[in-house]
Amino acid sequence: MGTRNNGNISLLFFLLFSVLISKGSSKYFDPVTVHVENNIEGDGVKLHIHCRSRDDDLGERTLGQGEEWHWQFRVIPTRTYFWCDLRWYDKKDHRWYSGNFDVYHASGIVNKYVWLCALNCEWSYRRDGAYLYRIHEKKWQRRAIWH
Repeated sequence: MGTRNNGNISLLFFLLFSVLISKGSSKYFDPVTVHVENNIEGDGVKLHIHCRSRDDDLGERTLGQGEEWHWQFRVIPTRTYFWCDLRWYDKKDHRWYSGNFDVYHASGIVNKYVWLCALNCEWSYRRDGAYLYRIHEKKWQRRAIWH
């Protein structure tokens, strides 16, 4: 009897998975977009960004105030990880600010970024740190500060 029950459970999971795929209802299969934007107030502050993943180097960019850059990817659970090295010069304080920030990390079986920003992760870099738009709460949350 144990073998028959295992077969029924496997068939049930297969059918459930097939329905999810056919309906396109699972956001785990849709591409994710990460946006990074320079919102640092000041006298023409330029934000220097170098983003990469475990597999890809997305290159270096320089964003003027209000400029945005974005890219898309498909998530591989427990593997997908993007981070950015950022730096900017403050003409008022005459010093460089920098930081290394995770912008997407599908760690573990439960991907916290699905809950934080769903398929559209918006990052706003400001004078006091890195902010992520929390999609479900509809608000910006500071996630890191500059060094």
